[in-house]
Amino acid sequence: MQPNYIILGLNLLSLGLSTLVWTATPTQAAEFLRFSIGNRDFSIPVDVLESYLESKPNNSENQSLDNVANLLSPKIQAQVREILGRRYQFSDAEISHLLSSPMVADFLIQVGDIVETEPDANGAEAIRNALVSASSLPEGFTLIDMIREFPSPSIYVNLNEALQALTNMAILIDSTKITIADIKKLASSQAQNAGNLDFSQWRDLRKIGEIPSSKSTFTISDSSRDRQFDFDLYLPETTDSNIPTLIISHGLASDRSRFESLARHLASYGFAVAIPQHTGSDFQQFQDLLIGKVSDMFNPREFIDRPLDISQVLDYLEALNSGDLTNRLNLENVGVIGHSLGGYTALVLGGAPLNFAQLNIDCNQDNFSLNPSLFLQCRALELPQTDINLRDERVNAILLINPINSSILGEASINKIAIPVMMVASGLDILAPAILEQIPAFNWLNNSHRYLVLKEKDSHFFDMNQYTAEAIPNLGGLTRPATEISQGYIKSLSVAFFQTHITNNPEYQQYLQAAYTIHISDAAYPIHLILPTPDQRLRVR
Repeated sequence: MQPNYIILGLNLLSLGLSTLVWTATPTQAAEFLRFSIGNRDFSIPVDVLESYLESKPNNSENQSLDNVANLLSPKIQAQVREILGRRYQFSDAEISHLLSSPMVADFLIQVGDIVETEPDANGAEAIRNALVSASSLPEGFTLIDMIREFPSPSIYVNLNEALQALTNMAILIDSTKITIADIKKLASSQAQNAGNLDFSQWRDLRKIGEIPSSKSTFTISDSSRDRQFDFDLYLPETTDSNIPTLIISHGLASDRSRFESLARHLASYGFAVAIPQHTGSDFQQFQDLLIGKVSDMFNPREFIDRPLDISQVLDYLEALNSGDLTNRLNLENVGVIGHSLGGYTALVLGGAPLNFAQLNIDCNQDNFSLNPSLFLQCRALELPQTDINLRDERVNAILLINPINSSILGEASINKIAIPVMMVASGLDILAPAILEQIPAFNWLNNSHRYLVLKEKDSHFFDMNQYTAEAIPNLGGLTRPATEISQGYIKSLSVAFFQTHITNNPEYQQYLQAAYTIHISDAAYPIHLILPTPDQRLRVR
């Protein structure tokens, strides 16, 4: 086991535990950490662990801790100390409401299989109790504080479960590295085969176009679904009579405002762009959860309502088109962009039906899941398990940014998609890992017009902005400093993709190749694009 995986495991554990608080108060505090290695039992006093955190001199009491710590290099030990000493500050009331989400509760049960109150006794409830007590500290709390407040004389670490989780994590990380290397190699080969191209003579699609646009907001009310939502329409100020139309679907706990820059960019190249607000799975729903106004950040019905939202937006635009817009919009050949849960939405509209058979397999396994998006996808099992096909024939090309799809759709559904697809993945996405979500889906696609884009050092949060980061504390390593670079990539490639496959403009096809993405790639945050090759699938170990 490489020490780096231990560090990543601790980081993920600290990130998860720091977002979980319950309303009970512990009646006692833990004094020891206990675990077994082979036939030997180890017991580490919490006081000794705190001394280790503070780098105090060794003494005879911490021999067990020394035996473990000496397996790690000084650099790794310093990282462990940093993680154990990291402070978190949350509102008790807000985070206690967050725990009402079934997804969070399911995650905590998994953690409780590793952190136990006694051997083979799940520690989920005790973790909740410890966190709420520790979070009352005015200066914030650390994992050491949480350990001290654990409502049991000892914390038992199920080392078998922990090592299995870390082993699986090591396999996931190594597989991701190998697959990224394969993608880079294939992209380089495809770029070389393209010959010498003078990109300085090409238009830089990352820069905004010449067409100004106007923004209007409309409200849709659907009594049959007891649903009302707004959508923004960005309309290019042009005299064209056949304006191509795109829809953008935001992700869970996001909102339409985060995609205004992308919408205006696309409008500047002649596209009409509509962005609906998916009430029930947007940022307002998340805020309502934190104040106790709702009991869940996501209703499983959203798996159906979101695609219906977009179909209703298209219906609404058709009504506008026959009136004030004087048939200027082309609504028979529409493109959809979707991020995360919005990526699922786009896939469903593009022809992938819900796959309950796959969900029942993936959601009933006992092993520790390294795919956090699975907690979200498994919520679909709360829906009636009937045939659900939400295909909208007006949708004829989809661009997916970090989509979730592996279980709720799976291979049997993804390979039904027959329209052009651009699949965007991020090498540092720990919420919907590329090797578990986007890369397998790219392999499952059978259509000839498909593209895989890898943002090598980007995370899941393509749509994150300063307001959101401030509203959700302690995001840690989930966000990246290259948001503007990443969004520039998507602006460029979305223009090229939809100009090629929605407006059928052949001059933009030249941008959809590995050589172009190598040209625009920032050295610190590389991007790679590959096209499918005959009889060649990406290796996913």
